[in-house]
Parts: sequence; structure tokens; C-alpha cells
Amino acid sequence: PPSAPWLAPTNAPVTMRGCFRDIKPTADTVKPPLRIVSCIVRRPCLTALGSVTLAILLTVAGWAYLLRGIGGAGWELSDILPQQDYPVYHEISQQTDAVLMAMDRSEENFALRTRRRALSARFTAPSATTGAHRFLSSSGVQHLERAAARFDGADVGRAGAGDTAFERGRELSSEQDQQTESLGDAIFSFGAREDEGDSFSEAGLAELCRMHVELMETKDYDQYCLRSGPGYEAPDVGVLPDATCKAPLTPLVFFYGPPEYDPASVDLAIFDVPNFEIIMEWQLRSSSTGNATNNAATISDENNITVTEADYTAVNDLRLQLSPNGAIGKQWSFGRTRCGEGATEGQETAKDAAAVKLLVAKVRGSKALSDSQTGGLVNFFFDSAYGEDNPRSRYTRSFYQFGAPLAGFDNYIESGLKDDQDKLVTDWWKEEDMRGLYSKNGRLSWNEIEPSAIITLGDILLNELLAIAIQDGLLALFPIVVVFLIVWLHTGSLLIAFATLTEQLLSFGAAVFFTAVVLQIKWLSFQFFLSIYIVLAIGADDTFVFVDAWKQSFYAGTEVNRNLATRMSWVYRRAGLAMLITSLTTCAAFLATAASSWQVPDLQLFGIFTAFVIFIDYVLVMTFLTAIMVLYHNHFEMKPGLCCACCGTADTQQGCRKGGCDALCASSSKLETTTAVAERGGADQVAKPRLVTFFEDVFPFSIIRRPPARAASVVIMLAVLAPMAWQASQLEPQKDAAQLLPDDHPFQRFFDLSAEFEVSNEDEPVKLSVVWGFEDKPLDTDGVNRLFDPQNKGRLAFSPDWVLDESAQSGLLSACDLLENSNLVFDRKTDEGGLEKDIDCWVRDFKDWRNANSKIFPVPDTGVVTAVKEWCDNAIDVDGDTAQYCSRYVGFEVDANGDLFIAWTRVVMGVKMNDNVFLPASELREKYDDYEGLVDEINEAVGTTLGDAFQVAVGEDPGGQPRAQNKWINMVLQELYVRMSTVGVVIGISIAFVVLVLSTRNLLAASISVLSIACALVTVIGITVAMGWELGSSEAICLMTLTGFAVDYVVHLSHSYMESTSHSPLERTHDALRDMGISVFWGMLTSFVAALALASCQLQFLSKFGYFFLLTITFAYLWALLFLMPLLATVGPRSSPADGRAVPHTPYNSNTTRRRVPDAIEVA
Repeated sequence: PPSAPWLAPTNAPVTMRGCFRDIKPTADTVKPPLRIVSCIVRRPCLTALGSVTLAILLTVAGWAYLLRGIGGAGWELSDILPQQDYPVYHEISQQTDAVLMAMDRSEENFALRTRRRALSARFTAPSATTGAHRFLSSSGVQHLERAAARFDGADVGRAGAGDTAFERGRELSSEQDQQTESLGDAIFSFGAREDEGDSFSEAGLAELCRMHVELMETKDYDQYCLRSGPGYEAPDVGVLPDATCKAPLTPLVFFYGPPEYDPASVDLAIFDVPNFEIIMEWQLRSSSTGNATNNAATISDENNITVTEADYTAVNDLRLQLSPNGAIGKQWSFGRTRCGEGATEGQETAKDAAAVKLLVAKVRGSKALSDSQTGGLVNFFFDSAYGEDNPRSRYTRSFYQFGAPLAGFDNYIESGLKDDQDKLVTDWWKEEDMRGLYSKNGRLSWNEIEPSAIITLGDILLNELLAIAIQDGLLALFPIVVVFLIVWLHTGSLLIAFATLTEQLLSFGAAVFFTAVVLQIKWLSFQFFLSIYIVLAIGADDTFVFVDAWKQSFYAGTEVNRNLATRMSWVYRRAGLAMLITSLTTCAAFLATAASSWQVPDLQLFGIFTAFVIFIDYVLVMTFLTAIMVLYHNHFEMKPGLCCACCGTADTQQGCRKGGCDALCASSSKLETTTAVAERGGADQVAKPRLVTFFEDVFPFSIIRRPPARAASVVIMLAVLAPMAWQASQLEPQKDAAQLLPDDHPFQRFFDLSAEFEVSNEDEPVKLSVVWGFEDKPLDTDGVNRLFDPQNKGRLAFSPDWVLDESAQSGLLSACDLLENSNLVFDRKTDEGGLEKDIDCWVRDFKDWRNANSKIFPVPDTGVVTAVKEWCDNAIDVDGDTAQYCSRYVGFEVDANGDLFIAWTRVVMGVKMNDNVFLPASELREKYDDYEGLVDEINEAVGTTLGDAFQVAVGEDPGGQPRAQNKWINMVLQELYVRMSTVGVVIGISIAFVVLVLSTRNLLAASISVLSIACALVTVIGITVAMGWELGSSEAICLMTLTGFAVDYVVHLSHSYMESTSHSPLERTHDALRDMGISVFWGMLTSFVAALALASCQLQFLSKFGYFFLLTITFAYLWALLFLMPLLATVGPRSSPADGRAVPHTPYNSNTTRRRVPDAIEVA
């Protein structure tokens, strides 16, 4: 009202423009139609068809160009899906790549690889299954390798029945005795349900026994179990019904056994003998057979201590008892048990569990015994927290092996026979309900402990994974359906819903053209599929903004609705600019992801590709969707919905105000369009829908309009921010293995429990290679760009001065001796039950073979290539496990004359790290430094003869291992994730600020908007930390893409605020909520429901992305409405009225600017 004091004239000068509080008023004039809009309005069919055809052509051309080599000669899947999910330019990665490239080249040069591949066409070896135990690999691979090596010169590429090569392969495969090769394994982990529980309590042992006995007495178990090979005689540990099968590894042998096994009889006082550790360590490593008196004197002299004969004898007696041939050690190593039930009743008894636990705790407490074979068994069955001060093992595990070939089959190598046997054992497992032994609702009740299992038999594991993949695949498709339905619900048009889905999917497909054809990035990243969910959210948001602007244009006045071109131009300017700003900001955020992750090409390409997807989606909205809106306006907007076909005429009670079947079937030319209605002033007669009223005047404006409530909203949001900021500051690099499945899934529990055990002799150790023969920088990467050419990792850089001469061969032996004496090297279990250092030192085998054949060693450098090749070719018939793979240890290269020479060599050692247990970067860095120190010792000892070596985490045959799982590379990757995430978020926010400044042309509005975005990011990060998340690969990807999700709502509302024609901050805030509140809500709702579906997936990569997506859009929405808008309403930019009156500061009167913004579909 004119009498209001806040509208009184003032002598203050009119501020026409400013970057802070005072800004230039926005002109409320109708501009002439845009040429592009006029073209679309005149030819909507041509525009829609042309834009969608072009998008389809780009999609087809892009994918055809990318996949053009499929099925061709030499094509491999790695050509379009290379492993580039690791920091490819880091020194450790390049050392690893160099060694693996050199191994491949050496094998090719030695001509083993070609023969092996040719033979594989006829015989498919069983794939080695990585698990918690060494025995998981199959010796069928060795048969295949041996066969390949013997076919020297044979044309096995065309071998078939009757050919020498093929028949010889059959002869070799028939050497497999029944059930002596690995068919698969059943590996179980058990955990007490209570935190302070004990798997070896009375109730826990009873449950373990019940499962063990049921499994061992399953029908036909002896027809599938693994049997010992010819010539192997197991120690006599009692006669049991399953004596033909290899004894399973189970902790029950500690607690049950024959009468002669009596743990309570062990004199534990021996552990307190003076100098016990020194004596025991000496006895374990010494091969001396002297008498006790002399040995005690030797130990005394070597260690400057006093060891009595009695002490020496007592410790030696204990050692013998615990050895694999002793009364205790034999039972622990080779024992069989049925817990005294069935046929074993009377032959074995339950032992004093307390005595067993105390003895085990004493062994665990002795460093010397803990590093021995006995200690390895303890480490395998008792968790890492077990000890004298904590005689409870919450976790334990057991291991059952199954063997092939089965009865009626002669081998487990030929593909057809292998498939038949896999099916037999899978059917047997299912028919006997073996899953019921360990599943939650199975035939056994588990009250004290909870079992988990990994079953690698036949197709059991594959079937489990396929079931998960199918379920998650359906859930992953659900967001697409949800987006379609919500767009249909909001717009009321099936046509617009289909158009929205079409432009979203085509934007994903067409983006490949720009990455593959335009940028020449001719490979795919695994993260590509995440772009689908990103464009679903952003594409739906764009549709809502465009459609709502179209609805609002109906009430913009007769000038705006003068004709369709003028009206659509008004929509085009209003919605197009808003969408352009959000699209550019989101694109920039994903380009920031690409910039911050340049060391990891997978993530770099993901950022670039997603930026293209978002931009193409914007272009399709402004062309294809605009044309669809014109068609909708011309033919469908004034028609009733399909559900009204049952009504003859209009029926307001049924919601068919536009008519029934008669209107639905009428020609569109006979219906008055909404533009025509608005032009004649009919918009004033249309009521405002309740949902629009709610977002315009109720939420959040009912809070914002009152200063106390406005202040309270800001304070509450800041109060929420404070603890979340503290939580966010606690974000740490990943300490536990990345989850594949939910916590309660049996597979995931198994993997989680694996980390609860110390390294044992039954586990698979990490393999490291000590390598000689390379330059300090083993890969010459000049001109290498892995983003554009993933196959070009660089050129191998060999040391020109390195020669495997006599001194180098002797130095290599010395290096192996140094490793032999290192405590850092793993002790592996021998076939005889003893321990030896896990070292693959080819030069030792080479020397032994030369000596056995009366040949000199070391070999002069002029004849070393011939000598080594001769050993590789002939030592196979003698023994030759190493000789089969000699080209993996000895680097054969070809000189300019086509002759072989040895360019490098390596020694492989197992180290005291479980290959299947995840270690955090901090712990890995300590271990890395330890082994770097070991290499320094080697270089100091033999560097003058061998040159300087380096070490990499590469084992005997790492061909299929993803680089990101390599222990040292994983260490670097964990450390890199922290930097990448931080840099990505900072760059993303910085770019968002620049875009906001350019779009709003006001520093104050841009600063408040960026503050809101930053607060939303901190809140989301804080919540994820509170949920127990750590910074791993999934979390890093989410963090780097988070800014792209968080900016949309803030940018929409702040841009709408600046475009308002009102003057006061409060009026501008109301206008922004009137214009964008409903669009932002529907965009949030669509993303929320889609993210909720993803969060329900079992695959944790999808689930975490869904949770992160859900949290980000939720809190971005809340911070935009409850923090940004109250702040803008309080201190936001304002413009002075043209008549020079002051800007109002009193509470807002909604009656002065109320506008109706109904749903245009409801126009009568």
C-alpha cells in the first residue's frame, strides 16, 4: 500500500549496477522471438526427427568406431577395456609395468607363449582360483604347460584327433589319477556372535563338530574329496572312514584326537626355561645332530649366554613334541577327526579344551615357535588377537578340498570333460543340500557362532554371483523406470516422458562419438555406466525446469502469449539460460574430476565422458525436447488423459475436466490451444494447484518471510554443520578391504574375517620380485599419454652395461643366500610337512642341473644364453617346475641380428603378507620400506657384480591380476585418493564460483551460493564418515563427482533470484521459489527415488554410489532451501525502484505479488 513507510520517497541516488548488495533492476519486457525458436515452432516434426536422427547417427558411428576391431585377428577385450584404474605414471607403477612387459616379451621371444596358446585351443586348463589357501591352484595348469613345452616345433595350431601333438596331449592328460587334482574347495570362516565370544567354547565346538561331521558323512563325499597323489603316504594318525581322502584342515583336530594325543601332558614350564627363545630358534634352524652337551655349549658361545644341558634337552623335547612327527604336532598337522562320533567312537576322545588353549597361547607367545610350521597352524586356526592375555579366539576357519578327475573321467583338462565334472559336483552339492550346513536358515542351527563360506566347486560360486548380478541388474534398471514415471506424473504427458528418456539415453550413446572419434580416446572406462544415472537425474531436472517454465509462461501476460514463437522464446530464454548455467557448472565439476585424477586414466576418462554426456543432454533438451513441447502444445496439451477414455464427456468428479472420449478422439485443430487461451486473457480464470501453492507460499517461504524463523533456519543449519565438519575432518584412507557385498552376506563375512588372522603357512603370501638389468627408470615414457593410447606404456629401458657373466651368476647366488637368511621372507610348507624359505631362485636350479650333467658353473658370458636355453629345454624331463617358466625369470631379448641375449633377471620371494588380506596404506608403507631396506642390503652386497636391483610386487605368474590389487600399487592408490578427492572438490567448487559469478554477475550472490554448496559437501562427507566409510576407490569417485550433483539446486535458485524483476531481497526470494521451487522439488524427488533403488543393490560399488547420490541431492536441496534462500532474503542483492524509492525491509506482504502458477494441463 502507498501509505507503507518502507515505500516513502528517499533522496538516495539510484544504483543501476553493482557487484555486491546494490544491483541493476531486471527489466520486465517481452523480447522478440528467437530465430531458432521460430524455426522449431514452424517445423517441430523436422526438428525433433532431425535432432534425434543426428543423435542416433552419432551414437552408431561412435560405438562402431570404438568396437570396429571386435572379432578380428589379434583382437582382445583389453583393447577397449584396458586396466587403467591405477596411477600409471607413478614410479612404482612404471616399475611394475616394466617387469610385466619384459616377462611377456621374454616368453614371446622364447616361443613358449605361442605353443601354450595353440594347445589351449584343444585343452582348457582349470582356472586357478584365488582364495585363502595355497592349494587353490590346480596342477592341471602344470600338465598343460608341460605338454606345451614338449610340443617344440609341432604345428599345434591345427592339431586334431590323430595328430601327434593332440594325441600326446591326451596321453599327458591321462596321467591324472582319480581325484588327485584340485576340483575346488569349500572354505569356511566362523565368528562368535558376541564381541567377547569364543569359537572354541563348549557350545562353539559343538556347533563346529555338528557341521564337520555332517559334511564328512554326506552321501558320496568320498567320491568327490581330494585324494593324495601316488607315492604320498600320510602319517598314521588313526584309522577313519574317510582315510582315502586328504584330511581337511579343521581346528577340531586340536580338541579331539586318539588317546596318544594328550595336550595336557605337555610341560608348560619349559616355556619359562632361561633363554628359551634363543635355544628354540637355534634348534629350529640348526641341522646339527650333535649331543646335547655340545649343542648347549655351541649356543652359549654363539650368543654369549649360559645354556645348560638340562635346559637344552627340555626345550628339544618340547620341539620334538610339537614337530610334524611329534605326538602333538602330528595331530595338528595331519590329524583327522569326527569329534568322537559315528565310527570313531572309542577311537578318539575330546581333550581338555582349557589345556589345548593354554598350550596354543604359549606357542603363539613364542616368537621362535610362532614363525615355525607349528606356529603357522596356530595362526591359521586362531585369530590374531588370541594369546595368553586373551585366551579366546572369536574367529576360526576350516578348509575342505575336492578332487578330480571324477570316476568315469580320465582328466580334468579337456574343456568338455571339465564342464561335465563341474556340473556333476554342482548337482551333488545342491541335491545333498550342502548349503543348508552354513546358511542362515539352513538345516543346522547356529546360535553361538556364525558361519561364512566360499565354495569354489564347479559352478557354485558362479551361480551365486550370477544371482547377485541379476538381482542388482534389475535394481539398476529401476531408476530408469522411476524417472520415466515421475516425469510422466509431473508433466501429465506420456509423450514428454518418452522424449525425456530418449534424450537421456541418446546423450549417453552420442558422447562416445566425441570421446572415441573426436578426441581419439578409443577405449572405455568401467565407470562409464555411472554416467547413465547422472544424466537421468540431470536430464529429468532439465525437463522439469523447461516444462515448469512453459506452464509459468501461460500466466506471463498477453504480450508473452501473443503467439507460440513469442511464448516459446520466453521459455527458451528463461529455462535455457538456467539449464545452461547448471549444465556448464556440472560439466566443469566433472572436468575438474578429470583434471584431479590425471594419474588414473579410468577416472580421467570418466570425468571427460560424463561432461560430454551432460552437455549433449542440454543440447537435446534445447532442440529435441523443445520440438516435442511444440507438438505437445499443438496436438495434446488440451486433450484429456488416456484414463478419461471411459467418460463420454467432461466429468469434473473423475478429474476429466477437459472432456472424455469425445475430446480425446477429437481433431486437435478443433481445440483451442493454451497460448490462444492466454492471449485472450483466459489465464486469470484458472485456479492455482495446491502443490504449486505449497512451494510458493508455504515451504520454505513461510519460514523465510519471518525474520526470527529465517534466522533460526540459518542457525539450525549451521548447528548441523558443526559436528558434520568435525566428522569430515576425521576422513581417513581406507583401512579395510573394499566391500563387494553387504556386511551380512556370507561371502563378504568370509573376506572380512580373513583379515582377523596372522599370516600362516597355509595362506597365499604376497610375492615380490627382486629385479636386475634395468636402468634407474625402467620405462622410457617420453611422448607417452595413456589417456589416448592405453597400450603404449613406454619403451623398456635395459641397462646397456648389464651382462649375466660369471660374476653376475655368482652374485645372483649370493643374493639368494641373503634372502634365505632374512626374517622378512615367508616360510612355506613343503610336501614332506617341513618348512623352507619361499624363494624361487632359478640360478640355483640352473647350477644343480649343470653340476648333475658334469657341466661347468658359472658359465662364461659368451655361452650363457645357449646354456640357459639348454637348461630350459631339457630340465623339464628331470624336474623343472622352474625350468618350465624360465622365460619369466630370465629376460630373453632379441638383438639387431635376430639373436637371443639375456637382458635382465629376477628372483621371486614370498613375504610375510597375506595376499588375500587388505592392508591400509600406512601399514603397507612400513612394509614397503622394510623390503626397500632388504633390497638396499642386496645392492650393497652384490651391487658391484649385478648392478642395482629394485623390487616390485610381481609373482610367478601375475598375468591376470588387476594392477589396482597389486599391494604396492594399491598403497600408492590409497595415498593418491586423498589428494585426488581434495583437489577434485576444491577445483569443482572454484569452477562453480567462477560460473556463478559470470551468470549472476554479482560477487555476493555467488559467494553465498558457493558457501551453501560447500556446506552441503561437508555435511555429506561428515555423514558418510559417521556411517563408517573410509576413503577408498568408490568413495573417491563419489567425492570427485559430488560437486557436480550439489550445484544444480543452488544455481537454479540463485540465478532465478538474480533474474527477478522485484526489488527487495525478500520479494526476489519469493519470486525465485515461485519460479523454481516446484522444479527443484521434482528434480530432487526423481534423483532421491533413483538413488534409493541403487542404494538397495547388494554390489557395494552400486550401493555406495546410490547412498552418496541420495545424501548429496538431499542435503544440497535442504541447504539450498533452508540456508541459501534465508540468507538471500536477509542480505542478498537488491535493486532500487526506478522512481527512487527505498528498497523495502519490512516483513513481506504476499498479497502484493501473488501470482497464479497452475498446471497448464488443467486449463479448461
